[in-house]
This record gives sequence, C-alpha cells and structure tokens, in this order.
Amino acid sequence: MLASPPRQVTIRFDDTVRVLGGTTVVANSDKRAVSAGKARANGRVLTIPLGKLRDGDYTVRWRVLSDDGHTITGVYAFAIGAGRAPPSAALTAGGSNLTRQVISRWFFFAGLLVAVGVALFLPLAWRPALRAAGADEDEGALWPLAFAGFFLAFLGASSLIPHHGAGTTRFGLTYEIGGIVAVVGATLSAIALVDRRVGRGAFVCALALLPVPSVAGHALDRGQWPRPLNVGADILHVGAAAVWIGGLLALAIGLPRAGRRLSPEEHARFSAALVPRLSAIALVSVLVIAATGLIRALSELSAITQLWSSGYGRALVVKTGLLALVVSLGWLNRARLMPRLRLDALRRNVAVELVVLAGLVVAVAFLTDLAPGRQLARAVARPQPPKPIAAPPRGATVLAGESGNRAVGLAILPGGRLQATVLGPDDNGVDGLSVAFRAGGRTVDATPCGPGCYRAQGRVRASHVAVQLGTGPVAFAIPQRTQPASKLVAEARRAYAGLRSLVIHERLASSPRDKLTTTWRIVAPDRLTYVTSAGSRAIVIGGERWDAVSKGPLVRSAQTPLELPGAQWGPRWLNARTLGWTRVGDRRARVVSFFDPQLPAWFELAVDPHTHRPLELDMNTAAHFMHHRYTNFNQRMRIAAPG
Repeated sequence: MLASPPRQVTIRFDDTVRVLGGTTVVANSDKRAVSAGKARANGRVLTIPLGKLRDGDYTVRWRVLSDDGHTITGVYAFAIGAGRAPPSAALTAGGSNLTRQVISRWFFFAGLLVAVGVALFLPLAWRPALRAAGADEDEGALWPLAFAGFFLAFLGASSLIPHHGAGTTRFGLTYEIGGIVAVVGATLSAIALVDRRVGRGAFVCALALLPVPSVAGHALDRGQWPRPLNVGADILHVGAAAVWIGGLLALAIGLPRAGRRLSPEEHARFSAALVPRLSAIALVSVLVIAATGLIRALSELSAITQLWSSGYGRALVVKTGLLALVVSLGWLNRARLMPRLRLDALRRNVAVELVVLAGLVVAVAFLTDLAPGRQLARAVARPQPPKPIAAPPRGATVLAGESGNRAVGLAILPGGRLQATVLGPDDNGVDGLSVAFRAGGRTVDATPCGPGCYRAQGRVRASHVAVQLGTGPVAFAIPQRTQPASKLVAEARRAYAGLRSLVIHERLASSPRDKLTTTWRIVAPDRLTYVTSAGSRAIVIGGERWDAVSKGPLVRSAQTPLELPGAQWGPRWLNARTLGWTRVGDRRARVVSFFDPQLPAWFELAVDPHTHRPLELDMNTAAHFMHHRYTNFNQRMRIAAPG
C-alpha cells in the first residue's frame, strides 16, 4: 500500500541478472502496461521505470536470467491510494520449459559422469589390474564408453546454451566451453581406440570437463560459505560420483568386452584384481560424496525447514534417498558376492545400481535447475523508510487518535505537561501546523519540539483534552491513575504467540471515509485465510499462497513462509502503562497503552487478566488505523490448499 505513486520499481537479487522478455508493470483494471521504458538490469539490481500512475492496483512481473543459469520469475502487486483493499496480482509469474531444461541437464551430467569416471578409472584401477594379471594394457573396452559420455555431455551443453545466452552469463560461457571440450574429448576418445597414446588427451579433456557444473552453478554463487570451499567441495563431489559410476560401467560393460581378448587364466586374474580395487574405490567415493554433499547442503540451505518447504530441498531429499539405495546395493555386492567372486550375479546387481544411479542423475538435474533455499529475490519496490519521529518522553502515558489520514499521539507527563506528535500518511512527522490544547474552557498553545512534535506551553490539568489541528480537534480522555505495565505487555505477547489457532475480526482505515473489514482465520505455525469486505480472499500455507478477487479464481504464487500467530507489535516497546478496566463481551479486561518505536505506532490493548490473552487491540500509525477483536482461541480449524 503506497500513499504516493512511485517513479520506478526496484528489485534486488543475490546474483547478477539479465532481463528477459515478459518483465513488465500493468494496471490491474485493464492490464495495460504502465512502464515508462525498458526494464534495465545493473548487476544484481533490476529497475523498471514507471509513468505517472493514478490511484489503483498494479502488478509487477519480472523475468530474469541469473548468472548461474536460472530463469527467475515472480509477481508482486501494489496499490496506490489510502484505504484501498489489499491488492491481488493480475498476472501470473509464468514459468520456464522445465522438462527441456531437466532433460538437457540430465544429458550433460550423465555424459560428464561417464566420461570423467571412465577416464579416472583407467589409471586408478583398470591398468593396475591388467598389470597384476600379466596381460597387455588393452584399453579398447573402455574408450567407447568415454566417447558416449563426451557425446552425451555435448548434446546437453548444446541444448542448454541457446536458452541461457552463450557468453552473456557465467552459466552460458562455462557451458559453451564445456561443449567445446566435450567435442574434443569425444574425438580423442574415438581415436584412442586405434592409438592408445591419444587417450592422454581424452583424459585431459575429462579433467577439464569436471569443474564445469561447479563453476557454472550454485557453488560459485554468493553464499553463506567461502566460494573456494564450495567450488572445491562440489568438484570433489562430482569427481567421486564419476569414479564410482566409471567403475560400475567398467565392471558391467568393460570387463565382458575385455574378456574376449584375454585367455581364461588372464581373465580370472584380471577379474580377481579389478573387483577389489573397484570395491575400495566405491567405498572411498561414498565417503567423499557424503562429506562434500553435507558441506554443499549446509551452504545452500539457510534453514532445516527448507528441506520440505522448498523445491530444492525436496529434490535434495529424493537424491539422498536414491543415493542411500545405491549404497545399500553396493554393500550387498561387497558383503555377499565379492568374497566368492560371483561375477554374473555381481554384474546383475551392478546393472540395477546403474539404473538407480540414472534416476539419481535425474534428481541432480532437477536440483541444479532449482534455486537454493538461500537464494531469494528481495523486492524493494516499497516506500523509503520513514524519518524517525521523536519517541514519547520517559515516564509518559501515551494515547492516540486520528485526524483525517494523520495519526495523533498524545504523551501525558506528571504535573499536567502534554506533548502531541502528528504522523502523516508518508511516515513523516507533520511539521508547520498550528497546534493547541483545549481543556476546561482554556486553550494552551503549543511550540514545536521535533519532527511532528508539539509541546504545550503551559500545564493542562483536566479529565478531557482536545488537541486542536487545522483539520479539527482530536479528543482524549485522560486517565487519572496509571501504573507501569511492561510486564503485562510481555505476557500478552507470549500468550498470543503460544496460541494454536484464533480468529481476528479486523477493521482497517486510512481515513474516516476509507475503511475495510477483514476476517482472518489463523492456524499455527504457518497457515491462514482471510476474506475482506471488498471481496478479496486468500489462503496461505507455508511457502505458497492463493489469492482471488471477488468470485475470480484463486491464483497460486510463492511467498516467504510466515510464523503464526505473530503479535502486531514488536519485541521492544516504550511507555507501557495501565489505563484502567473495560469489558470485552462478557469478560473483564485490563487496558494498557504503549508505543512501538520500530513501526512507529501507538497501541491500546485489552488483556484478559487470567489468561493474559489480548482480547482487543487498537493501533494508530501512518494512514493505518486498525481495530482487532480476537475470538475462537485454540479451536479446531482446517486450512487446506484449494482442491
């Protein structure tokens, strides 16, 4: 909700971005574009210039390409004008071609793992096993696998590059280089079938291909941990997986092919030497994968809840589950089949492992196409923070009221000293007013005492006082006796936060003519629904929400999960004092007032003295005058996603 029209929309990201088509700002009434020029990206900041906007509802849609290759889309609604209903987005965020992206990434990752795995397995196990068997060093059984891996990697890279701007982002440039390396590697692998010396060049290409996903993807993003640590852990993670997969392929495909060229005795000695080496390599690979995977997960997730609340976290859970299944199969091979060297049964189990690993690579393809939990676009298309107004004097009792679209706070000090603060709809103190205090038939003029602050020139002792402004008087009833109540406010805040569910009946106004009523149903820890008198309605569950206007369809979008219920006032308050007693329905309640300097806002709260639960609340701040009545404490409520 904005009091005045903005000149531009600014959205900040945590990575360098490039503007894509579809970024726009429209008026909700007719979906007409209201931008005054093309959207521009400068580093991590996206700016959309706006024309002269009238009061109304508007929707921002952004679509950008991040430096790590992700297409980031989103929508954001804002309203101009006091007293308007909460706006709903008139556009949808849209999406990217996820299926094609995942298939392309699967091709690249599968090809990389095969090519790098075979290239590394050759010097680590294949050649030593051949030497131990006293056989010629024949590598012809494995180079076709390396060729297939390089070719798959080339297909994946060439499919990804056109959709991510070759050379325009880190992702595009890295995969462009990776595609070239894959072509060279495939060529050298094919030549190595007839000239083993060329295999060294294919080995170098495999090593050059290994860091491509780490340099292009999340590991090099600005994150919570140092980038060298992230990149190093990611390269080790991919390399360990590649060696493991290369060994399995060598056992499943290479060993039978090599057996055709070896005598039965050589084949037996070769198998007896190769399989234990593969087992040792697999064990070390699993340990490296586990350690580096933990490092990467801790870096990419900023909260444990993101494992189930974000797509990235859920894909990570699936990947971990598939990895655990593969490790279980590998342990079965090591414990039951290897001691007897039952090659036929071993190869059958290895084939099953490879199928599960292919599914695991699908999970990796999804994982790398999703933004990590820590990677959130931070929209800042909001007004600048208000200038601070003076906090009430220490020891003062505070009251508040409204004058048009201005909030008026009154500080009452011992001895009849009064001070008024006028807060305008733009969040600034309103200066330059002619302010006076009227009480008992006498008028006392005021002098300025700071931003929006006016202090009575004389003492005023009365039970009722009117603060006179140019827009008319604001009347206050002065309490005769007050007591400190900070402890009571803290107890009310704790009791409210501990509720399992409640209903809030809200009346919100920005001026005497602009009012809105809303009914909120809240279920801890992160679910709510609301319906307004203007017809807007919404459902919020965790990181998802569905919004609708009147009888229109519910439109799904993402949002940061809420922590509910949350008190309307902050953890720090000033000038909390009791004002007396009142009745809320059939309950007797203690009335307390206080000032929240963070908003800033004045509050008046009716608290149940037995349960410490707030029963009613009044809040006065800039163009925001709110009354709450709380009911249905801890009653069973069901809030579910629309079917």
